[in-house]
Amino acid sequence: MLTITATNFGVNPAFLNIKEYHEQNLLLLDGDISVDTTAAEYAGIRPMKLTVADLPFAKSRIATALVTAASDGVNYCTLAKVWIADKNTICIGKILPYKSLGNYTIHLNTIFIPTMVTGPVSLNTSKAYTPQFNKGTGDGVEVLTVENPHWMMFMLKASNLVFDSDDQAVEIQLPGFPSDISINPPIIYNESLWSNLGSKYYPAYLRNGVLTISKAEAADEPEGTGTKFTRIITVR
Repeated sequence: MLTITATNFGVNPAFLNIKEYHEQNLLLLDGDISVDTTAAEYAGIRPMKLTVADLPFAKSRIATALVTAASDGVNYCTLAKVWIADKNTICIGKILPYKSLGNYTIHLNTIFIPTMVTGPVSLNTSKAYTPQFNKGTGDGVEVLTVENPHWMMFMLKASNLVFDSDDQAVEIQLPGFPSDISINPPIIYNESLWSNLGSKYYPAYLRNGVLTISKAEAADEPEGTGTKFTRIITVR
């Protein structure tokens, strides 16, 4: 676990559980941070900062974290910039359009690499899984992973999802998928109308090789909605 000693945005570090894994020039973090935009500490700072025990390198390139929030019953997702500023500080960019929502969640499914790094790149091979529908159906559904004994990158894309009429869910069995992986990937989709809150998403969870995607009372997608997708990283 990442040892967090302080924050500057009103969150008690004792409530934060962020998994970490470090290998060579990679640092992976995996965990959620709930942000209260009404907190007094949040109002006057930019960026948000985590004060942590010694990190493996003193400065990183800009990375990203998924950020989710709800507005008027609609689920939205966007990205925050995340970077290592020094050996004891991780910075997270504030999501200014989310201030009026009262709260949002930062999902640190994040890989950091240090600045000024050169050298050979170690490649990992992707692995494909064949989706089998238990509930609902879909078109053009692809599930890929990059797997390591210590972490996994999970990717999904679909040209169309048809939710089960009773459960309002799509349930996908992934034969052979590692049973130790439990994740909650937002299934992101774009509509033709732009919003400063980001893209809409369907909440989902993956347990024991079964991915369940919930419509969550979302309105039907309009014509021309693009590909559904997700990509997250988890520490095993």
